[in-house]
Formats: sequence, structure tokens, C-alpha cells
Amino acid sequence: MLCSQHANDYILLPETPHMHARGSMARFIQQEVVRPSKQWICNIIDGTQEQDDIILRTDAFILLPDTERVNRYLGRQRSLAQQQHHHPPSNPPPWMLSNCKGYREGSSYLQHKRVLNWLSILNDRRLRTLRDLRGHHVPMLKRMLKQCMAAIETHTGIPKDKVMAYVHYPPSVYQLHVHFSYPYGQYCHRDAYRVHSLEGIINNLQVDSDYYVKSTLTLALYKQSLHYAALTASSAVFSPDAACKPSITTAMPVEDEDESEEVSKDGTVE
Repeated sequence: MLCSQHANDYILLPETPHMHARGSMARFIQQEVVRPSKQWICNIIDGTQEQDDIILRTDAFILLPDTERVNRYLGRQRSLAQQQHHHPPSNPPPWMLSNCKGYREGSSYLQHKRVLNWLSILNDRRLRTLRDLRGHHVPMLKRMLKQCMAAIETHTGIPKDKVMAYVHYPPSVYQLHVHFSYPYGQYCHRDAYRVHSLEGIINNLQVDSDYYVKSTLTLALYKQSLHYAALTASSAVFSPDAACKPSITTAMPVEDEDESEEVSKDGTVE
């Protein structure tokens, strides 16, 4: 992430359960769900996109390389080279798991590639964010953690104690997904409020099945974003029942919170 950009335009906002349940937030989430640039995640679940990249599929979740993050990293490297009047680097081999086989600690492969990321997408369309998780999801989350870590180690040789599993809240895409990342140390201060480890999520739900229903979560939000406006608006409580691709898609255009942070699967800045 480009942590310095817009830094002075962010504000820390405690999101209470009541604020999250406002009708303005329900409308904001629905607008994000139907937004065309966000449909890549639904396409993966539906089997119409990136199926050749999937390395693990179960009834509950899918695991595949996070090519979105890879493309963003390569784009930044080329942009930096152009700014420094250097020739942009040629395209390296795809960051596919098959290229990671034979990994060893300190190998030239990882020194060249720097960062490896995977994405595990939950199939349940009712699970939009961290706040939708309940105690009965714990067994599934434990299976996800165990099976995804095992698949990553099998394909790359990277041991599970070097891979970070986490959820973003608020997310960039409103279909619940878990990031698996190697190595640590990729995040800026603002991410301290956005990154929630999968192990911590499981522990919280074991302590209280409704932990994420009851909790106040502090968010770092761009003050000019529609997300901030939705949380601070005064409106009645509303509980939406949204599908991933609802029949009514006449949502208003949604502004981005930080165009420097996310790039969609179709190349659109999120």
C-alpha cells in the first residue's frame, strides 16, 4: 500500500454495532455488491473466471493465487522505473504456484519475487464481512486455515509459521475472503485497524459466538468516502437480504476510499 498518500485525509472512527446496522450502511454495502468492477469475485465462485488457477476447492471455500496483488506490485515497479527514467522490467514468469516448487529459505526465487499472496474466497453469499461471522462458523474457519496452509506448503515449501492469514475490515470487496501472505511486514500503520488475523477471529468467536455482532471496531476511513458518509449518517436500522448478483442493479456509482490501495481483477482501481 502507498501509506503516505491521503494520510491527512483519514480519520479513526469507532464503528459501533448500531452504526453498522444503519440503513445507510446497508445501502452502501449493496451498492458495493452490485458494482461492476467487484464482480470478479462472484465470477470465481460461479466458475466463470480464473478456474485454472484454483489450487483448492471445497464446499465452503476456494483457494487460488492472489493475482490482483501480483499485478499491482508489478505495475508499481514499472511505474517507479519509468519515473527514474529506466527501462521498465520485462514481464517475469507468472507468479503461479507451480513456479514456487522447490522453494528453500533464502532462495533467489523469493529474493526476486519478494511477496507471495493467496486468496481464499468463501462460497456462502450471505457472508459479506467479518461482522457476518458467528460461532457456528468456527469449524469451517479452522478447516480453511488448516487446509489452505497445508496446500500452500505443499506447493511452495513455505512453512505455515511463515504465512500470515488475515481478513480486511472494512474489505475492498463485499464477499468474505481471507488473505494468505508471505512474508510478514508488508503493512503500514493504518492497516493496524484493518487487518484481523484469522487465528484471532476464530478465538474471538470461541469466546463469544456473537463477538462481531456486539463489538465496536475502529476503522481508518477516508473522510470524503461514501463509506464514511454512510456510517455517520442518521437513518433507521435496516437488515438487507442481498444476493451476490441481485436482479436490481441500479445502484449509484460508488467512490473509492483510497485509489492507491486496491486494483480489481479486471484492472480497475478499487
